[in-house]
Amino acid sequence: MESVTVSRQDIEQGLESVGLTQGDIVLAHSSLSAFGYVEGGADAVIDALLSVVGPEGTVVMPTFVWDAPDRVFDVANTPSAVGRIAEVFRKKEGAVRSRHFVAAMGKHAEEVMGAQKSAWGRDSTFGKLYDLDARVLLLGVDFNSCTALHMVEEWMQVPYRKFYDTGGWTVILPDSAKVPSTSVEFLRFVHMGAIFARHGVLKTAEVGKARITGIKIRDIYEVTRSYMKKDIYFLVGKYPTK
Repeated sequence: MESVTVSRQDIEQGLESVGLTQGDIVLAHSSLSAFGYVEGGADAVIDALLSVVGPEGTVVMPTFVWDAPDRVFDVANTPSAVGRIAEVFRKKEGAVRSRHFVAAMGKHAEEVMGAQKSAWGRDSTFGKLYDLDARVLLLGVDFNSCTALHMVEEWMQVPYRKFYDTGGWTVILPDSAKVPSTSVEFLRFVHMGAIFARHGVLKTAEVGKARITGIKIRDIYEVTRSYMKKDIYFLVGKYPTK
């Protein structure tokens, strides 16, 4: 198989071609390996994002954790489980991270942490991103990784959401305070790329072996909401069994 080498400049050009520009607020989901060989590794991808949005912009990334020793999520120290780029990003100087596993850097980093009462609610990170007219970027991943779709479910108050006891997880906040985490949301949705493409709200580019996809978070909400108003189970793809 032919090897592919990707530079930071290649990534910056790809980001610009899907509409990212100075001052943007962007939520990025990513896979480093999807690009091929990236000169500079995860740092090159992060630096490209920060460079394109500039000092007035903000980069946001999910840094989810699926498991941790003793069921403790230490906001400052527990590694991300969603790829090398997110893990390097959350440890960058100047990055902040919320109890709901979201990290951010840039002008609006503190603002997009939200009230931290709900992971997806109107006062959450996603509510702030909506208010700021943020973009969503998929870097080598598809819409199965798009957490903004969970926001739509929350705001539409779908009847199929379920909450499961996490078995006594504890969250350690950056100020060392400990708070309980008693439940976690179980959410699922179908692949939405083709639907968004049909509505003309996607921009895509190829960088190395990866496809970069850009879309406004408000377009995600409005397009998905239009389908869910007709069928509240639309994102599930089928009615859940009881």
